[in-house]
Amino acid sequence: MEGHFILTSGRHSPTYFQCAKVLQYPEYLQKFSNEIVNHFQDIDIDIVITPAV
Repeated sequence: MEGHFILTSGRHSPTYFQCAKVLQYPEYLQKFSNEIVNHFQDIDIDIVITPAV
């Protein structure tokens, strides 16, 4: 979503993404995951750290 959001940290952001919404729809999750992979495929990534979902 785009707009003005105040995050849990108190920081402001012009965009917001709620991953729980994508996780509800496996067919969209697959497409979304593929887009992430394609975006980062040329980068040598050793580790990914995320908050618990």
